[in-house]
Amino acid sequence: MNKDGKLMDKLLGFAAKVQSNIYLDAISKGLMGTLPILMIGSIALLLAVIPIDAWKQFLTDAGIRTYLMAASTVTTSCMSLYACFLIGNRLASNFEVDGISAGIISIFAFLIITPLNEGALNMTWMGAQGLFAAMLATLVATRVYCALMKNDKIQIKMPDSVPPVIANTFEGLIPGMFVGALFIIIAVLFSFTQWGSLTNMIYTLVATPLQSMGSSIWAYSFIILVQMVLFFFGIHGALVVQPIINAVYLPMDTVNMEMVLAGAANADLNILGKTFYSIFTGIGGAGGTLSLVILILLISKSKQHKAIGRLSAVPSLFTINEPVMFGLPCVLNPLLAIPFIITPIVQSVIAYIAIAIGLVPHLNGVQVPFGTPILVNAFLAGGWRASVLQIVLVAVGILIYLPFFKVLDNQVTKTENKTKESQD
Repeated sequence: MNKDGKLMDKLLGFAAKVQSNIYLDAISKGLMGTLPILMIGSIALLLAVIPIDAWKQFLTDAGIRTYLMAASTVTTSCMSLYACFLIGNRLASNFEVDGISAGIISIFAFLIITPLNEGALNMTWMGAQGLFAAMLATLVATRVYCALMKNDKIQIKMPDSVPPVIANTFEGLIPGMFVGALFIIIAVLFSFTQWGSLTNMIYTLVATPLQSMGSSIWAYSFIILVQMVLFFFGIHGALVVQPIINAVYLPMDTVNMEMVLAGAANADLNILGKTFYSIFTGIGGAGGTLSLVILILLISKSKQHKAIGRLSAVPSLFTINEPVMFGLPCVLNPLLAIPFIITPIVQSVIAYIAIAIGLVPHLNGVQVPFGTPILVNAFLAGGWRASVLQIVLVAVGILIYLPFFKVLDNQVTKTENKTKESQD
């Protein structure tokens, strides 16, 4: 086996391990499940903070603004609670255990290890600040619960005549009580530490360093590099890095939305986030292929390429690039390897610099639905300057792809001409 074959096998093995890991799957799918509720909060926040004085006055006079702000509070500011239930539900389902009970127990586990505010819930920890603790508490609580549910000796068995809903409830009583007692003990023990709670310890020792590292454009670029190399070899790189994107960068967006809600200055918001990833990293799909599609439409001589360009044009505007990915193809095409891999990285670095120096405002963290047309998605997250930046980044992508595509197009055109001559 040659070196390329060995590298391919290693990449496939790595991707398979990541995708088959039930814990990463639970975190990724669980956090993805929070997107509908986050989008509700995002839209409400957008409507509440539109920078038009007359609009703001109308919302205030009509009493609507209070409810829009409340909609954002009970969604983005309560993200950790939603994540607990969804991650616990998903993980329990992976172990073929009732997911609803596991999700509820996970919420309890997180809440009991989280510091209270004079006996009441402390909203500071319900949002992005408590998310890492919520994820870790959920994984432990659900795993212990599932292990106990597999032990028939500690389950309360009901007669067959009892409805399944009631029977399942009684079966989970002892495992649920055990998990609850375990986390109460953990909460008591950590109350005597310097952190005061397990949630605060996780935030201090795990979440803060991870988010600090993730806020580096170089760490971010490395993640995108891994993603694009996997894509080039035909592996869905986004699925592999999605757990990292969701766990590290989605909370940064949530923080941004909370800061916008609190009236913080735009310059204080995080630059990177999942919204940044969706809008600026690979415009038109993996590899920044909208630039390539435009290039095909502008300069291609090959009939095959022109057909692919026409087929790919509209989908690319909605970040759907399978026609060009597999039709051109980009996958395993040595002539396009370099631009395909580096274009999203270059676009990300330029976007980061443009925001850092103030040419473009920091994104507000709004979760724009997948498939929202380019320019529109950028406008919703960062205003008209973000849309202009997308246009600039597409142009940069065209320049990167240009010399490589010209070589490819000339080769394919020569092949088509030879084929036509032989047929004549």
